[in-house]
Amino acid sequence: MQYQAYPVESNEENTRFQFQSVGKRGVFEKVIFITPLTFDTFNLSLVDFNPATGNYDDLSVTDNGDMPEVLITVVSAIHQFLASNPFKRIYFEGSTPARTRLYQIAISKIYDSEQSDLLISGLQDGQLFPFEPNSNFEGFLAEKKP
Repeated sequence: MQYQAYPVESNEENTRFQFQSVGKRGVFEKVIFITPLTFDTFNLSLVDFNPATGNYDDLSVTDNGDMPEVLITVVSAIHQFLASNPFKRIYFEGSTPARTRLYQIAISKIYDSEQSDLLISGLQDGQLFPFEPNSNFEGFLAEKKP
């Protein structure tokens, strides 16, 4: 089955992307932030946004039944950021070990290292390794292939 990314609103720098998750539990505002860690490495955060309070939450579980669409939207944001920042890298991990594992499972389903224009590495014991579906990683690094 082919999934579609949600429409996003992004800032000029392609470092903030806002979209709506639409699913079985309703409509939720989501925001993807891409913030600098070092000169060439940026951190990606996916959070729920409450427009009434202005608060962001990276621990909430919306369980909206649209995880594939949300993940494709995140991949689309990564591509958009790297298109305007081709020599930068994006690091991401889950806000909990269970979420990191969920990201790994999702990457395993959609990432083909031969076909993709992205190079995804996994962080394990402080070292980066080529992404392998059945390895346990603590985080992930995405960058454009040279």
